[in-house]
Amino acid sequence: MIEKVQYNYIRFLYFNKHKSQREIAKEMGIHRATVKRAIKNPEQKYHMNVERDKPVNGDFEKRIKHLLEHNSKQPKSQKLTKRRIYELICEEGYKGSYSSFTYQARKIEEKLGINSRSKC
Repeated sequence: MIEKVQYNYIRFLYFNKHKSQREIAKEMGIHRATVKRAIKNPEQKYHMNVERDKPVNGDFEKRIKHLLEHNSKQPKSQKLTKRRIYELICEEGYKGSYSSFTYQARKIEEKLGINSRSKC
C-alpha cells in the first residue's frame, strides 16, 4: 500500500502536470494499476468494518488490567516487571506470546495513564 504523500503526489502529477498514468508509474517505480486506483479514488481510505476478536488476550484483559493497576500502586522496590506479570498470567492459563501480552499491557497503561513519562 502506498503512503498518503505518494497518493497525493500521483494525483498532483496527473491532474496538475498532465502526465500519463504510464509516465507516473515509471517515474515513481510503482505499478500502473496503483496509479489508476489513486487517480480514480478522491481519497485514500482504510477502515475496518468489523472489530476483530481478541482470541488470546480477550479473556485475560481484566486480569492484566488489575495486575497493572495494583503494580502501579506499589513502591518501586516491590513492583513486578512485565516479564514476571506475564509469567503469573501464564500460570493462570494464558496461551499468548510475550509480545501480544506487552502490546495489550501498553494499551491498558496508556488508557489508565500509568507509566506516562512527561516529555520536556
